[in-house]
Amino acid sequence: MQWSRWLALVVLGSACGEPRSDLGDCPVGSSGCACTQGMACDDSLMCLDGTCVASPSADTGPSSATMATADPTTSPETTAATGELKLDVGDSDTTAGICAESGCKRIDLLFALDSSLSMSEEIGALAAGAAFADIVFALENLNCGDIEYRIGLTNDNDGGFLGNGAVPWFDANEMSAAEITGAFSQAAANVLGNGGTALGCEHVLSSATDLLLGDATGFVREDALLVLVLVTDVDDFGAYDQLGWPQCTCPFGICDQLCTTAARAVDEIYADMLALKGGDAAGVAAIVVAGDPGVTEGMNMCGQPATCCGGGLECGQAHHAPRLWEFASAHGENGVVANICDGAEMVPIAIEGALGTQIDLACQTFRPAG
Repeated sequence: MQWSRWLALVVLGSACGEPRSDLGDCPVGSSGCACTQGMACDDSLMCLDGTCVASPSADTGPSSATMATADPTTSPETTAATGELKLDVGDSDTTAGICAESGCKRIDLLFALDSSLSMSEEIGALAAGAAFADIVFALENLNCGDIEYRIGLTNDNDGGFLGNGAVPWFDANEMSAAEITGAFSQAAANVLGNGGTALGCEHVLSSATDLLLGDATGFVREDALLVLVLVTDVDDFGAYDQLGWPQCTCPFGICDQLCTTAARAVDEIYADMLALKGGDAAGVAAIVVAGDPGVTEGMNMCGQPATCCGGGLECGQAHHAPRLWEFASAHGENGVVANICDGAEMVPIAIEGALGTQIDLACQTFRPAG
């Protein structure tokens, strides 16, 4: 797993709609020139990466390119492991720059958010209506569009589905994109401070997977790509938050209040996710936004490693998340990571970018039975 992969995703994900700066006086809407502000082009042309290009013929794919984040200069042979798009996906009908009709047409997306108060900025950024609307738009346009998707939300302390009222999760077959955006934003805003997690026991990964394993609502569909989105500023039952952390010599008895819940092995958790999809690794994916364990800005007073320190005397804005990085890595090219220390505003952008690249490719690659 390349830990800086998310940066490429964000750059690609934000490229859609940005007119190229090297086109000079090229007439807007013309072939090889910038798209209009509404992402339109002259007849027989389509808008790709902010530039008008020739549309494919009717027998080679869709009439418009929904992989608008693709870089037309990217080689089709480039792999997702390098942080770039791979536009040639096995035996699918994908042509360079053009999406494929094969693969999945359903997505089950579960968000697990750390509910601790230290996550206020990140949850606020994700719950912002405009930001989440972009995520919904990315979902709707996966694999040529016409995607049936549902979005679930849970916290870091086995809180179950945190929907609104009698609706445990949000289904595109029953709600409009605007309704889903509003409902998720409200539910996400209500997550903050409501987890009740014991000190050091935050566990977005365990909370999400335990919910799916015991779910009786029918959230997981057999023919849908299952995607977990995990957002936290600590690890999943991190070793450094466990009672008896060897470097812990902190004052005021804080070390005696650390977590006493043992973590399950990550490979066991991943195996459980595979079992939900009949053992098909192509049917599961993960997006992790947490502290990059390859970056250390300092140690807090308990000797716990921090990816970023933040202000004040306590170095602990975000701790290392090696278990979450391991979980994403287990998914191979279906696993994407982003460093939460790069700013709260980057959280929804990184998720949107991941959906438009690796997750889009995962959907094209997944062949549901039947």
